[in-house]
Amino acid sequence: MKKNIFLILLINFACALEFTVSENGKSLNDNNTVLIFGGIQGDEPGGFHAASLLISDYNITKGKIIVAPNLAFDSIIKRSRGVKGDLNRKFAKLSKNDPDYETVQRIKNLILLPEVGMVLNLHDGWGFYRPDFIDEMNNPKRWGNSGVIDTKEINASKYNELESIAQKAVEGVNSQLIDEKHKYYLKNTKTEELADAEMLKALTYFVISNNKAAFANEASKNLPVHLRVYYHLVAIESYLKTAGIEFTRSFDLSPDGVKRVIDTEIDVKLFANKILLHLHLPRPTVRYLPFPLQRAYDYNTSNELTAVVADKGSYFVQYGNRFQTRIYPEYLEFSDAINDFLMIVDGEEKIIPFASKVGVKKYFMVPKIKGVRVNVIGLDVGKDESGLRVEKNKMLPQYSLDLAGKIFRVEFYELRGAKLEQQSFQESFKKLIKNPPQQGNEIYNQAKRKDKFLGSILVEFE
Repeated sequence: MKKNIFLILLINFACALEFTVSENGKSLNDNNTVLIFGGIQGDEPGGFHAASLLISDYNITKGKIIVAPNLAFDSIIKRSRGVKGDLNRKFAKLSKNDPDYETVQRIKNLILLPEVGMVLNLHDGWGFYRPDFIDEMNNPKRWGNSGVIDTKEINASKYNELESIAQKAVEGVNSQLIDEKHKYYLKNTKTEELADAEMLKALTYFVISNNKAAFANEASKNLPVHLRVYYHLVAIESYLKTAGIEFTRSFDLSPDGVKRVIDTEIDVKLFANKILLHLHLPRPTVRYLPFPLQRAYDYNTSNELTAVVADKGSYFVQYGNRFQTRIYPEYLEFSDAINDFLMIVDGEEKIIPFASKVGVKKYFMVPKIKGVRVNVIGLDVGKDESGLRVEKNKMLPQYSLDLAGKIFRVEFYELRGAKLEQQSFQESFKKLIKNPPQQGNEIYNQAKRKDKFLGSILVEFE
């Protein structure tokens, strides 16, 4: 039976790191939803960060957007244009044997949704597009800082005048330039007129071939990422206004405001809300993090650009192109006897659920729980550290989750042999860590001799 369970888990994990799709707002049933793509090429962080912010930090108050920010997710993680080839050149004929075939079909299905009337594809390109040759980085062959269309107009019920709509977006960006050298221009590739072999295979040409409006926005790779994101968002907001979509956002649309929001801390919740990793200036490694035997490795993240990736005997957390931390697991049996507990924080009693972060000014204490032991990572005063008053000056900073030495893990274990009554277990996250290493009988037998993991929290000292 044990081997069969491992086989099922391996089958579940065999899938690729698929792109995610999120909706923001409510359709007005007018075929006016705007579909926005980022990350079709993995080395273009301005595009995929801008798309991700539309999910996490925008609130659509009228109309609806659909956002897929991480189309080539494996390529994003590996900082590659395309680990399976250029995904943006696979929208004409494509063999079913192509490794991106299913991904392309998913993208096409989104484009063909009846409610979608406009499609935006976000890119970063080298240099600055200029209608006339100026120098190597400023000329007609460059793509950076341009609004791109395939043709002047199309046969569509909505937004058929591509040139005038894109020109309005270009003018909107140019009204908010940080430097005149960043000026945007409209670039019409005249894909069909010039029989451009490459552009005929691109996503935007597939869109207009199906009588829907498509626009690409390019930010220059010669600019820092946050400035690329800024220009993308200014352009996106222009297109949304053209579509009559109204919105608010959680940050000031300025280079500094954008930088703050894309540099924000990352939250990763693991294994049906058992564990929280709050990654703000994290240490490069997290050691002995409990991983379950005979359960799916499900997780959730605070944004759609973060993934947990198996890598030989460890796992790493990646935020877009940015490495966060590497996890070295300890494999354990998990218990579902409790989901929350009583905790005293600075003299106040609180009920705390697992996978929470608790702010502490002076001290905290976890009262004793029958059949349960508490391990405060970094305290190191005994096997069971419940019932102890824990202050920051008692903690060993090298065991903190963050480089500032403020955030520490507090783990809970059911004592081996306690036989606590179990609550119903329910997997809560759709994301799975793909291709984890198979755990053999030796690791399984070692886990059977250890206490069972219940869950953990983080405490953050001032």
